[in-house]
Amino acid sequence: MRRLGIFLALIFAFGASVAVAHWAVARPGHEDPVGEIFADWNDRLAAFNDWRRAQSDNRPDWQDARHQVLNGDAETGARLIADYGCGACHTIPGIAWANGSVGPRLAGFADRAYVGGVLPNEPGDLVRWLIDPTIYAPDTAMPDLGVTEPEAEHMAAYLYTLGTDR
Repeated sequence: MRRLGIFLALIFAFGASVAVAHWAVARPGHEDPVGEIFADWNDRLAAFNDWRRAQSDNRPDWQDARHQVLNGDAETGARLIADYGCGACHTIPGIAWANGSVGPRLAGFADRAYVGGVLPNEPGDLVRWLIDPTIYAPDTAMPDLGVTEPEAEHMAAYLYTLGTDR
C-alpha cells in the first residue's frame, strides 16, 4: 500500500511539473510561473492569517467570562466588603484594614475551585454563600451578616477581580 502511495505521488509530481512546463510555454514573458503561483498562495495565506488573528482578538476570554456577575459592580462590592467589616476575618487585597486571620486570605479568589470548601466557585453559588453561608456549611465560622442579594452580587463581582494573574 505504501508503494502505491509513493507511486501515485511521483505520478502526480511528474504530471504537475509537465503542466507547469506547458503553462510556462503557453504564457510567454513569464519566466517563473511556479514562483507566481506560490507568491499568490502566500498572499492568500497571509490574508487568511490576518483575518484569523482579527477573529481571535474579538473572542471573549472564557476564563474571565465564567466569573461575570450579571448585576455586580466590583467597585461597589469593594465598598460593601469594607462596610460589612469582612476584613475583620479575612485578608482582602485592595480593602483598607482587611487583614484578618480567622477566615482564609482572599487573594487569588477567582482562581479557586470552591467557595467555603462546599460550593463550586461560580457566581450564583458565591452570591448564595455570601447571603447565608450557614445553610451550606452549618459549622462554618462565617456568620450570616444579613447581606442582601444585590449587595452579594456586587461583593461577588469584586471577589472575582482577585485572581493570581489579575
